[in-house]
Amino acid sequence: MRITLNGEPKECPEGTTIENLLDLYKIDKRRTAVELNLQIVPRKEHSSRVLKDADVVEVVTFVGGG
Repeated sequence: MRITLNGEPKECPEGTTIENLLDLYKIDKRRTAVELNLQIVPRKEHSSRVLKDADVVEVVTFVGGG
């Protein structure tokens, strides 16, 4: 299945959830916000929201500092 992740085309297996995607690309789940097709997905739905072919996913990672 082909999706777009942060503007880049990516391949992932059928049935991949948002949580699986974050694991696959080693993205820290504790400090992220995920947008799927222009809609923010609540963290509690990451393990149940299954991606579909041609979905557009944007992941924003929060960093601290000052």
